[in-house]
Amino acid sequence: MSGNSAAPIRVLVLAIYPTVRAGLRAVVQSDPSFAIAGDVESVDALLSQLEALAPDVLLLDPGAESDALFDALEPMLNGDLLPPLVLIASDVSQVNDAIESGMQGFLLPDASADEITAALRAAVNGLTAIDNRAVRPLLERRPVETLPPAEGDHDALTPREREVLQLIAQGLPNKTIALELGISEHTVKFHVGSILAKLDASSRAEALARAARVGLIVL
Repeated sequence: MSGNSAAPIRVLVLAIYPTVRAGLRAVVQSDPSFAIAGDVESVDALLSQLEALAPDVLLLDPGAESDALFDALEPMLNGDLLPPLVLIASDVSQVNDAIESGMQGFLLPDASADEITAALRAAVNGLTAIDNRAVRPLLERRPVETLPPAEGDHDALTPREREVLQLIAQGLPNKTIALELGISEHTVKFHVGSILAKLDASSRAEALARAARVGLIVL
């Protein structure tokens, strides 16, 4: 079946600044697998138009309204009331609140078009995408005792899986990891799946947190 036959992923963009909003629209529209469901300039506008626009994923750059965004969306997050959300914010200290509240992505304002569309695609598929520069603050801000116990069979990680895990910690995508290790991208995906299973993790970010806690990687 041709990939063009699939319905595009509908994205609702929130950005308080018109230039930022236009830029995010352009990024979304540059990828034929996405379509703009609409764009709004405030949290209130987002909430009032959400049902009518029926997006598959939200791309949020709230700027100075970030606190208002968290306050307004908190009762609706971690449930079925909202589609997946990808947040763009300049303050990496917000990554902890964003991920714990149920958002599926955290990017910095200088994220490339490829990084934005990759994060949107990951969010729609139930994955979490975090800019590598925000991973360390995420781990440092979370007290060790609040991390879930590492119940996965981390001792069973093969040497190759440990290599892949360390490259993931460097923020490298599968394609780059494949080139770095001289293996196929399909093999990298297999290793990533095995790592997640052995660490009992549902995302790369969770795997990194568990691996760092038990000393499997150095961040």
